[in-house]
Amino acid sequence: MVQIFKEKKATQKKTIRWLLVISALLFSGLYFSLFGMRTVYRHFGLYFLKPTETHWPEGSKEAIRRLIGPLKGKVVWGSSRTGSHQIFLMTLPDLTIYQLTHHPHVDYYPRFSPDGNRIVFARSQKVWVSERDQLPWDVYLYDLETGKERLVAQNGNFPLWLPDGQRVLFLRDRQVIVKDLPSGKETVLFDGRRPPWDAEPSTPELIPISPGNMAVTLRGRPSGVFLAGLSDHSLMKFSENACEITWRPGTSELVWVEVGGRGGTLLMASPVDRVAKRVFMDLPLSFSHEYFPRFSRDGRWLVWGASEGDHEHDLADYEIFLWKVGTPWEQAVRLTYNKANDRFPDIFLE
Repeated sequence: MVQIFKEKKATQKKTIRWLLVISALLFSGLYFSLFGMRTVYRHFGLYFLKPTETHWPEGSKEAIRRLIGPLKGKVVWGSSRTGSHQIFLMTLPDLTIYQLTHHPHVDYYPRFSPDGNRIVFARSQKVWVSERDQLPWDVYLYDLETGKERLVAQNGNFPLWLPDGQRVLFLRDRQVIVKDLPSGKETVLFDGRRPPWDAEPSTPELIPISPGNMAVTLRGRPSGVFLAGLSDHSLMKFSENACEITWRPGTSELVWVEVGGRGGTLLMASPVDRVAKRVFMDLPLSFSHEYFPRFSRDGRWLVWGASEGDHEHDLADYEIFLWKVGTPWEQAVRLTYNKANDRFPDIFLE
């Protein structure tokens, strides 16, 4: 009887051990399926990139020219089509594409100066840095007239020109900083390391029609897209599952990327002074995973990136699109035809 009891006890222990092993394997599999590849991409994303060629489908250039008409300007963005992320520029309406940077590190987030003659962009401090790592970046300025570039700020990310063309806003270690280029002086506008913010900001942007306020995405205790009061430390929250909030010039609206829509994301809008959300864009095409929205200086044109559902900002096949705001969504045109990762465009119109 005692022997039977011991055997039963041993069998139970063995069963429990197997259940624990199976549970651990299932948990590990679930974790890897959700976060494992993201971890791999974060550290070894460079090895998933390869040079790709552009193939314009028949009629695609004509479709773009029909949309823009006599419009003259240029679009700039970051692309991995050479096998590493560099800055590219397309002229309108001739659609000629130029590679601006030729650096072994990651170049991305280009933004035109108010006069369109310069861009600022972020460059990684080592060969591969994931977009999810906001710290190891530097801010550079590229002169489109001379082709020369120079360092603007070390340890900076998400650069953006201010309207005077003399100052650049950027993010450094959870602080939003404005740098005066002639003097080199830096001023901290927002410190996410301290209460009441206590969050990691990204893609910050000052709002000219709402002085003293900044549109920003926050990740931390407050999470989502916000209008942040820089003097009174107030926060007006527009959405929880959202990012990349930006202002549409010439209007009182903010626009951001939100979870939902046909391809997993869509663009939402709201007035600056209150939360009154509406759908701004949800492209009725296969490329409907919208990200990286950016308006022309007059607010009449929108450029953005979209994938067919893949989300990884550094690696997925995002393509650049152009839309005349107010026209049917179906009239948007695709500007890039390349299996590479094309992201964070900006547009300047003459």
